[in-house]
Amino acid sequence: MISPRTFVQRLFTPLTSTILLATIVCFPERPAGAIELISNGGFEAGNFSGWTIPSFPGGFTNSGSWFIDTPGTETPLSAYSTAGNAAGGSFYAVTDQTWFSTHALSQTFTVPGAASSVVLSFKMFVNDYHGSSIVDPIGLDHTGPANQHARVDILTSGASPFDTGAGVLANYYLGVDTGTDPNPYTTYTFDITALVGGGGTYTLRFAQVDNQNNLNLGVDNVSISFTPIPEPSALTLPIFGVISMLLARRRVRVL
Repeated sequence: MISPRTFVQRLFTPLTSTILLATIVCFPERPAGAIELISNGGFEAGNFSGWTIPSFPGGFTNSGSWFIDTPGTETPLSAYSTAGNAAGGSFYAVTDQTWFSTHALSQTFTVPGAASSVVLSFKMFVNDYHGSSIVDPIGLDHTGPANQHARVDILTSGASPFDTGAGVLANYYLGVDTGTDPNPYTTYTFDITALVGGGGTYTLRFAQVDNQNNLNLGVDNVSISFTPIPEPSALTLPIFGVISMLLARRRVRVL
């Protein structure tokens, strides 16, 4: 009867060891494809499917909202100039008002598990016809002191749509664009893996408050791209296949 030591020595000759090493090199961990976590991020449904668009209470009648706009040069209510076109596709989202107001655009998303990468990206413009940003400590409230700004945040999943306190996990924009109105789209990209990469449910929010003059916040091409950690089990099949092949060729007989 062949001894276990001799069996192993015969199996793992320099040639077979080289083959196994080549197998490991040639079959690395299987790269996981990115998964989109935001639905209707380009507003190409022609509506706000997947999103919520609450308005802060206390506004005047016809004080505006979020609107789906088609390529054009003016906002739908006040006819202020905008960037002129969707950043991609045929539609984009924009706020407009005829009086003081606060409006939020939010979508809850779930990171399904441990991530190697989670990336937030969007295109946005902020046209402020007051002329300067005013961020009052009262937050997203147009019924009090002077308050005129836009913001982008990731919130806890149960936070109020107008929370600017404990419900805010991270802020990615606060203020207004400083160029000459109408401002062009700016592309924003943030690696949010450290914040949400462990998995869980969160809310992405765009919001604006104005009580000085018109403010038009335009958003398009919103994306949260999730890439899971690659599966280490991808090595198992090729390695066992090589071992099985070697065993079959040697036809070792245990007496």
